[in-house]
Amino acid sequence: MKDFDLSKTVIRGIRESDLDSIVGIEEKNLGLKRKGYWQRELKKNQEGRYLGSVVAELEGKVIGFILGDIGSREFGMPENMGWIHTVGVHPDYQHRGVARKLFEDYKEKFLKLDVDFVYTIVSLSDNMQLPFFEKIGFRQGNRIYLELDIRKEPPVGDKLTDFDYRRIM
Repeated sequence: MKDFDLSKTVIRGIRESDLDSIVGIEEKNLGLKRKGYWQRELKKNQEGRYLGSVVAELEGKVIGFILGDIGSREFGMPENMGWIHTVGVHPDYQHRGVARKLFEDYKEKFLKLDVDFVYTIVSLSDNMQLPFFEKIGFRQGNRIYLELDIRKEPPVGDKLTDFDYRRIM
């Protein structure tokens, strides 16, 4: 990919016609094709359930996207908090400032809505997203993310042993 002028990248609201581009970007990055998922997410966005998802467009081509919202859900969390659900950039434009530009647009929206803290969930082994979020200032918080695969047998007793952990994972 030849160099491009980031200043020519337009950040605009997401449209239904962006669906195939977003699905394609995610498929190139993650090997997943989740058209049904993105159809549902675009519907939520149209209903105003999100902050206002946006795409990065260059010469009429979608090269990136960001999806997030605001609200308070969990006990003990700030009343007015922001969430970044996902960020995606076409591989030809990664490491060129597109994701940062998308986030900066979102950050401005968050600030106008009096959001104090922005959260996201990233796998500790994600060597693409974790470095990006750290680079723009995110740090590990003081909460623990817990999960339960309800399709697997839960451990017996009050304490989870290493053996139980390996068995259910």
